[in-house]
Amino acid sequence: MEMDCEKLPLFTTTYARRSEKMYSLGITLKTHKMLWGRAGSRCAFPGCRIELVMTDTETDNPSLIGEECHIVARSADGPRGDDTFPKEKIDKYENLILMCSVHHKVIDDQTLTYTVENLIELKKDHEKWVSESLEEFDTIRQRDDEDYATYAERWVELAQLDSWSGWSSFVLGGDQPRLSVDVNASLNTLRDWLQSRIWPKRYEDLELAFENFRRVLQDFQYTFHMHSFKADTFYFTKKFYDTRVWSQEKYFRLLKTYEFHVDFVSDLMLELARAANYVFDKIRKNIDPTFRLKEGALLVGSGPYGDLTHGRLYWKTLRVEYRADEKTDIPYPGLESFKKIRSERDYNFGAGINSEDPNS
Repeated sequence: MEMDCEKLPLFTTTYARRSEKMYSLGITLKTHKMLWGRAGSRCAFPGCRIELVMTDTETDNPSLIGEECHIVARSADGPRGDDTFPKEKIDKYENLILMCSVHHKVIDDQTLTYTVENLIELKKDHEKWVSESLEEFDTIRQRDDEDYATYAERWVELAQLDSWSGWSSFVLGGDQPRLSVDVNASLNTLRDWLQSRIWPKRYEDLELAFENFRRVLQDFQYTFHMHSFKADTFYFTKKFYDTRVWSQEKYFRLLKTYEFHVDFVSDLMLELARAANYVFDKIRKNIDPTFRLKEGALLVGSGPYGDLTHGRLYWKTLRVEYRADEKTDIPYPGLESFKKIRSERDYNFGAGINSEDPNS
């Protein structure tokens, strides 16, 4: 049965709530990279300087035992709290110092000794010692890592990752994919921004993962807008089978073509989620092993399924990723080749190269 966009008020409301939610940024990836890198991953307390990254073992990943301590506390009644301190600067690099857990407690218990001014000077001295005394400290690599972190944060913002499940589910919801005007504009900016980046060329696999994402994004938007029209705050997929010049043969031919198009747009949306999760993997490998561990992998919602007549509808939540043998430099093979291999991915909606393909 045909599902028009206006017949999904419940999910629309859910997405609206997600869009309006204010996300607390906390300590950003770049700030995290600056703090740990410039401190040499060591405690900044004088006389301590213990390494705060325990190397990986045969069975486990590296363990981070350091703590990102606030110089001015988050709350006014916390250690060195100051209700006049700008809230937007609380989690900035300038207001953080890296400590082991023992000395974190010391500086917070002895605030008369470890004042704001004292900790700022202590941090400055420690970072000077790192840059001048640690042979393993690489200034150029630190700069490159901070550049990658900056790019990653901008990508997260423009790709609308914190509301991904909401906006992507509109693409995958019902039989008429749609995309909000605001999200589309952000994706346009992202596509051009990725293409214009000047990469440090230190981590080729990470840069290729971003390029893979850009290629999928380009083809997703191109394919979606082949049959889109704008209405209010959304682009909708035009139901081009609904024509005034009607004949049964033409209707079913166009309907079949339309269904192929919808399935292909949906499969490109899944591929875009795979490409994003692939970027996550490469950032964790090269820049920060904790990147988006709290948020987890990107998920997409598909549906509705079930019996609309009796109100028995449900949605599927999908986690889509490249399999091991698909994790090449550029897993996405391009538009025409993707049509041929999409049915081999972990999840797919359609198959075949066109609506006349027997595999479709």
